[in-house]
Amino acid sequence: MPPSPTMQQTPVDTGHMLPRHEKKSAIGPVVGIIVIFLVMIFGALYFWGASQDREPEQLPFIPGDSTQ
Repeated sequence: MPPSPTMQQTPVDTGHMLPRHEKKSAIGPVVGIIVIFLVMIFGALYFWGASQDREPEQLPFIPGDSTQ
């Protein structure tokens, strides 16, 4: 069998094989953060209002029928 020629290993440049880097919009994450903050604020207001309703109110004064 005759000897086979050896192939030279050349470094592969993968830079042209990668997809182009596109500038992505930052609107999605910003909107998500705003929605999370709004939900947290409304939740805090809801629980604060519920705690205000649970506090005991001052009972009205009802005079008794004591005769002295």
